[in-house]
Amino acid sequence: MVVLMATMFTAFIAQVVFRYVINLPLAWSDEICNFIWLWGILWGASFVMKNHEDIRFDMLYNLMPRALKRSLTTISSLAIVILLLVSLPATWSYIDFMKIEKSAALGIPMNWVFGLYLVFTIAMCIRHLDISYNALRDRLTEDEHSLIDQDLLHTGKNS
Repeated sequence: MVVLMATMFTAFIAQVVFRYVINLPLAWSDEICNFIWLWGILWGASFVMKNHEDIRFDMLYNLMPRALKRSLTTISSLAIVILLLVSLPATWSYIDFMKIEKSAALGIPMNWVFGLYLVFTIAMCIRHLDISYNALRDRLTEDEHSLIDQDLLHTGKNS
């Protein structure tokens, strides 16, 4: 991720310098920044970000009893896996179709650009199968990384 972000930053700065200082805009820097941004998001979500680091809207979830949290976590993670697996044929079809397109400035085959989405989909399936498996074994993602004192939340007193 550091290499991707450094490359994107360098291309961005080069574009600024060439456009506003030298008055000679670069055609390739915009493509590089867009492609690296896409790859950075997908690569980061697949392999860099930990399960407890994603954004959650969990105000009601935190008020639920542990058994219900485990059930909802298992069901929602399995639903995500099913939806991603159902999307795989269409994903592959789109990536395969995009091999006929090339980027305007660099001539990069667009299936290379979008190919990482297939890796992302598989990585997310594995991640959510792991989350579901852990929930069935009474280990929730927030157990070690929660900012909320669950005893205080449910009983009103610290133990």
